[in-house]
Amino acid sequence: MTKSLFDNFIKLFKSSYQKRADEKLCQFKLTELNNLLSSKDLELEKLHKKLKDKEEDFEKQNKMLFLKEEELMEYINKIFEQQERERIVKWIVDSIREYLDLDKVLSTTVEEIGKLLKVDRCIVTLFNKEMAEFSIFNVYRANEDISPITDKFCILNSSKEWYKKLIEDQETIVINDLKEVITDEYQKIYFEKYDTKSFAVTPIIHKGEILGAISLHQIQYQREWKTSHIEILEDIAGQVAVAIRQASLYTKAQEATRLKSEFLASMSHEFRTPLNAIIGFSEMLMNPNYGSISEKQKEYLNNITISGKHLLRLVNDILDLSKVESGNIELRYEKFSSHKAIEETICMLYALAQEKNISIELNLLEIYMKADIRRFKQIMFNLLSNAIKFTEDGGKINIATTFENGNLKVEVQDSGIGISEYDRDKIFSQFMQIDSSYARKQEGTGLGLTLTKKIIELHKGQIDFESGVGKGSKFWFILPEAELAKI
Repeated sequence: MTKSLFDNFIKLFKSSYQKRADEKLCQFKLTELNNLLSSKDLELEKLHKKLKDKEEDFEKQNKMLFLKEEELMEYINKIFEQQERERIVKWIVDSIREYLDLDKVLSTTVEEIGKLLKVDRCIVTLFNKEMAEFSIFNVYRANEDISPITDKFCILNSSKEWYKKLIEDQETIVINDLKEVITDEYQKIYFEKYDTKSFAVTPIIHKGEILGAISLHQIQYQREWKTSHIEILEDIAGQVAVAIRQASLYTKAQEATRLKSEFLASMSHEFRTPLNAIIGFSEMLMNPNYGSISEKQKEYLNNITISGKHLLRLVNDILDLSKVESGNIELRYEKFSSHKAIEETICMLYALAQEKNISIELNLLEIYMKADIRRFKQIMFNLLSNAIKFTEDGGKINIATTFENGNLKVEVQDSGIGISEYDRDKIFSQFMQIDSSYARKQEGTGLGLTLTKKIIELHKGQIDFESGVGKGSKFWFILPEAELAKI
């Protein structure tokens, strides 16, 4: 074999070997790449699974967060409802103490309930025990588009089942879907007329007695009434019961007071005629022009006159007090000088003060009043006569007037027996007198200061006093519509 041929053979062999080697290497590399790709696919699959697991975890966490947010909102709403419930109950309690106007309390109550529970219509009905039926008293509507109740007949009277549950069982009626429950044809027509879809009503009960009911109407959608809302309704109904009972008792008390005052006024008129005759004839018999009488007869006639005048004062005070309480007293306002009116009153009592050697000092400003001059003198007469009555012989009384912010202030100060702290609350009470040996000796009707206080309050003024046992007393009163005289 020639050298060139051998070289060619060697080249061809090398070339063939290199090709095979390259193919094997390539095959190896390809296998290695496939293995690598398979490994990466596995890793990707694991990564995808991890990612999916993370997504599921995130979804769970998000769901849990959403549930917690719902729970939080529900908790906040419960707190809000509780606060609103307490606010409304407190308002009703305060209203019961402050107002005796049942219409005002109930009209505001149904509005507050309607807004708190977000109902379309809230109705309060009162129960007439004699007629054994409910009647509508107040209605709240969420807006003007909601139809008002125009029927005089209350739907609560239509069902024996409802009537029994409210009156006898004294339980709350709750209906989420009226269409599914109501079978009575009249009730169907009624609720369709007023577009009512859901309905709840709770009785108003006071000490086992049914006084009325509070009804809730939902018209825009069917509503599932929550237990918390029914509890709020029942809680408020309990407070409303107190308001209704109190208003009822107040009305009865007012009527009793009016009848009592009318009776006293009538009887007072009947008493005055014979009393005036007794006083007049007894004074006439003591006059020497009508014949001589013995000293004993004169003493008895004098006792008759004194007792008659005392009884007449009592009758006059009762008559005035009954007029004030029944609202029949009429104030005749006019402009007058308080200085002159006080001096004229002193003149009427001057002789009584002289008998006990009591000095009366005056410190009066020239202040003009717009008031009832007759009643003003009556106030001064009562205060001054009390001061003289409870001041011992040789004492003194000071009367002063001041002008304060358009008001007249009058002070009547004495050096008398004074009033103990124990007796303070009795002073302005009817038929009450202070309990002391000296006071018990003094004649009085026990109505003077009561009447004085009421007359002052009719003038939109006020009265009070300062006193101590053995230190005397200072009574003062303030009346509006005063004017200081120009110098």
